[in-house]
Amino acid sequence: MFGNLIGKTKSKMALSIPHSRKVRGYVIRRMPLGAYITAMQKLQDFPQQALELLFPGMKLDAVLAKFKTIDTEMLGGLAVRAVSVLPKQAAALVSALTEIPEENLLNDPAIGLDGLLEIVTAWIEENNIGNFFSAARELQAKVKAQAAKGSSND
Repeated sequence: MFGNLIGKTKSKMALSIPHSRKVRGYVIRRMPLGAYITAMQKLQDFPQQALELLFPGMKLDAVLAKFKTIDTEMLGGLAVRAVSVLPKQAAALVSALTEIPEENLLNDPAIGLDGLLEIVTAWIEENNIGNFFSAARELQAKVKAQAAKGSSND
């Protein structure tokens, strides 16, 4: 009985401990929500540009359908594609998310293309992006079920 309670307490405590790791000489940290929002505000035009270049010729509903099944592997693939079709914007996005100066991402020989992918992978892992997508899909399913339940009561 107490073992289960202690295990749950330890796992909740682990969530509040700041996570970070060093990749290619740069510290990759768990990002607070406020910092993530700030990064996204800096890059307001990025989503439209990215959709047009990452998914050429695809309509928004088709792109959104792809994102319904997104996982960390697909996200990593998108990161690689973004570097090839949106190099400057990808560097700006990674810089905003990781707080590594964009100049360093573009010019530090210790980073390079493979290092950039390591940095993105570390950011994805430190910020539990896979868990976010799983929870988002679960929430979406619950909302749909609730909406269907509500409309059947009419």
